[in-house]
Amino acid sequence: MHRTWAIIGGGNGGQAMAGHLALLGERVRLFDVFSDTVDAIGRQGGIKVTGAVNGFGPLEFATTDMGQAMEGADVVMIVLPSIYHEEVGKKCIEHLRDGQIVFLHPEASCGALAFKKLLAEAGNTADVTIGAANTLLYSTRILTPGTVDIFGVKHSLYMAALPASRGTRLEETIGSVFPNFVLCPNVLYTSISNNNAMMHPAPTLLNVARIEAGQDYLYYTEGITPSIGAFVERMDEERIALGGAYGFVMKTLRKSYLDMYNSGDMSESDSLSALCKKVVAYREIKAQKTLRTRYIFEDVPYSLVALQSLAKIAGVSTPCIDAVVQLAHGMLRGELDEGRTCEALGVAGMTKAGLLRYVR
Repeated sequence: MHRTWAIIGGGNGGQAMAGHLALLGERVRLFDVFSDTVDAIGRQGGIKVTGAVNGFGPLEFATTDMGQAMEGADVVMIVLPSIYHEEVGKKCIEHLRDGQIVFLHPEASCGALAFKKLLAEAGNTADVTIGAANTLLYSTRILTPGTVDIFGVKHSLYMAALPASRGTRLEETIGSVFPNFVLCPNVLYTSISNNNAMMHPAPTLLNVARIEAGQDYLYYTEGITPSIGAFVERMDEERIALGGAYGFVMKTLRKSYLDMYNSGDMSESDSLSALCKKVVAYREIKAQKTLRTRYIFEDVPYSLVALQSLAKIAGVSTPCIDAVVQLAHGMLRGELDEGRTCEALGVAGMTKAGLLRYVR
């Protein structure tokens, strides 16, 4: 059974997802705020995909009209950096209708909770299912508007519904097209399984001298040095402990890399630094030229701060995560959003048990 998908966001991930879905025979339309992107896709009638996925995916249409994109869609998939979730969420809420799925791909951390709060504040009573993924399905970059190169497709990643009792709906829709998405207990699990929170802010900040000296280097294979990799693994231990406090047995970052990208020569005994050198999809990814990128502006306030919020509720200590947040604010004083605090997520004052009931 083919469904209609509205892809909200015409960046790297959005174009990759729209093109891939269309190649799989799904009905797809794409929304983006940039008319140049929409016009380029419209002129060629779809999206060219190269790399790990190859072919031309014909779209129903591309548009800058949110309502047009969402009208009659079974799945509204938001494929945008989480820094834009609130702005775009407010625009799409008025167009939501009973029975639709809103899928945050990815949610960063606690994106589903933030979206539910937006719904409540808007007074929208549509019977919709909120879904979230812990990471983006692809490693990908746009070559030109309407042409996207997919370096790699993850073998396995997590999704969950809010409330968790709606998980079967996600399996029937998202999972039927992409078995790579594995249903997990609830959106706290997807939030705590956010690998970008581990892999983006700390290595970027710890490579600041290279970045500001204008050096070219490969982000994963050269930037995740043994010492930086070791620090990220200490952060990951805090993440694992946080999951344990909510009753989850979490995969380590290293085990996640094996499951997502195993190319045959990877071993769980490898250090994180060593694993990064073996991930084929990461070999050509260059480092950013400035600290002022989504690796900091998105992944600190919308990922690490969200994990701090969950840790506060659960009473878990996160000194390495806290240090990265403080370092980011120290280097970029006044430039970062406050992010996903307990208040921003609508969970201030909840106990751990209360939060678990809320997401279930």
